[in-house]
Amino acid sequence: MRYYLAALASLLVLWQIAAYVVNKPYLPPFTDVAMRAASDHQTLLRNLASTLARIAAATTLALAAGLACGLAASWLTERTSANLLKALILLTYPIPHVALLPILLHLFGIEASKIALISLIAFYPIALSVMEWTQRYPRDLAALIYAMGGRRRDVVRYVVLPPALPGIVTGLKIALNTAYSVSFIAESLALTDGLGALIYDSWHRLDFLEMYAAIITLGAAGVATYAAMTTLEKKLIKWA
Repeated sequence: MRYYLAALASLLVLWQIAAYVVNKPYLPPFTDVAMRAASDHQTLLRNLASTLARIAAATTLALAAGLACGLAASWLTERTSANLLKALILLTYPIPHVALLPILLHLFGIEASKIALISLIAFYPIALSVMEWTQRYPRDLAALIYAMGGRRRDVVRYVVLPPALPGIVTGLKIALNTAYSVSFIAESLALTDGLGALIYDSWHRLDFLEMYAAIITLGAAGVATYAAMTTLEKKLIKWA
């Protein structure tokens, strides 16, 4: 922990020095940004709550869909069906999904389209990670369960899922980090509320203090979420 604190202190000192060297409104000193964040804390917290609600809803949807598709690759009995599912996910992964926002706006409306966009982009890290890790289960143990009268769902529950748990958590961590980044894009392209909308609006009003305060708030939430996921990972996966 002390190394992280030292790194954070170093970044803040560098920011402060750079602000005085550049001496431009678009790079205010960190101390000024911190004071603005303190005075505008209610606005920041209100918009943070909106962003977190969208990220939570979108990540839940992405996790459910990602687990379903990832496990289906191991569940399907026909190898052709499993390979077709993998190909479909891999083929659509490189598409710039942000470009689909206008279509999502027409399909779902302003609010739901933001959640849909975040969920769509967060889906792929989970699905790909689960697909990769569910292929690593011990085949001999699965054969033993079948020989003892077990069914496919028993193999998935007792043989496939436990070794895949690190991959599921890793995919979820990547998806959450991606969700924070995409939330800015979704909220800034369809302005209602949230930190992304606040950053975009502050930028256009040339209110750089509020802009940086919102950026720091969004970044701090992302770091806190990653730390919470790391703690959860250690509790769930004792050997990690």
